[in-house]
Amino acid sequence: MKFGRPSADEGEQIPMAPLIDIVFLTLVFFMTTSVYSTLETEVDIELPTAASSLQSERLQGEIFVNLKEDGSIILNDKVVDIEELQHILLRVSEHFPGGTVIIRGDKDANLGVALAILDCCKLADISNVSFATLPGEEQEGA
Repeated sequence: MKFGRPSADEGEQIPMAPLIDIVFLTLVFFMTTSVYSTLETEVDIELPTAASSLQSERLQGEIFVNLKEDGSIILNDKVVDIEELQHILLRVSEHFPGGTVIIRGDKDANLGVALAILDCCKLADISNVSFATLPGEEQEGA
């Protein structure tokens, strides 16, 4: 058994277990936030351009509804039909009143399907609806 003062060679030990815990928790936090921020925008959609398009910050409670060129509706990386979308929007508006829906429609998508999505939002009492566009040149004759 060793009694006395610690020598200068030993020094103080840094506890490694709490340090490793903090590093892993930070890593998990950044991985989960980066996955959810890109999930809705990974769908292969060519957005239309608009001269009045503005880049907006991502807000909490926004729902991205993706409309592909073939008319399929994608919500949270899952293909849904109009009835299922209506059911989901009704539940969302019930739990989160005042929510926002952003429709990311392909520039060659069917207008009838976009109007059906707008109708689903209206029936779910969601009034804050917008269309995603890319900034572009002003079009002649418009």
